[in-house]
Amino acid sequence: MSQVATSSSDFPPVRRSLGGRTTAKNVDRDWSVVDWAIALSSVTLAVSSASFFSWSYIVSIETPDYFQQAAIARMAPKLDQIETGSVGEEIKTDAMPAPSIVRDHTPTPSDYQIVMIFQDEALLATRKELMRVKVGSVVPGLGTVQAIEGGSLGGTVTADKATLRSVNTPEP
Repeated sequence: MSQVATSSSDFPPVRRSLGGRTTAKNVDRDWSVVDWAIALSSVTLAVSSASFFSWSYIVSIETPDYFQQAAIARMAPKLDQIETGSVGEEIKTDAMPAPSIVRDHTPTPSDYQIVMIFQDEALLATRKELMRVKVGSVVPGLGTVQAIEGGSLGGTVTADKATLRSVNTPEP
């Protein structure tokens, strides 16, 4: 084996400890401007991240709905653009306007069935409509409802033009 002689300049600078402090020869010359910039930005990022996560943790403990409320407050409302105005002076009724129903023919009493009777109201059905009626309601094809009577075996709805009786199905 041959031994190669090397000079002391081939080795990195030696760090020596003096009374608990480490010193290095030429440390300032070993770090470039880019190294200092990266170190400074790394420390800044670490401190900023720790601050942000600490703040968000404290806020979520003190006000659990804070982030949800902040997100909802930033959302734009999705409203339909409807023009509103006042009703003319000539209309003096307290009734709310309702859409008119267009039928291909006026129902007859035989078109109706009693779906349900509860207290003083009844649900009546045709093939295309379901109506909730009370005593005094005007039903097309039946006239004004005079009485609604419920019972354990069904019930009856008495109107001007006809009386409807519920059909009981036999129990098996």
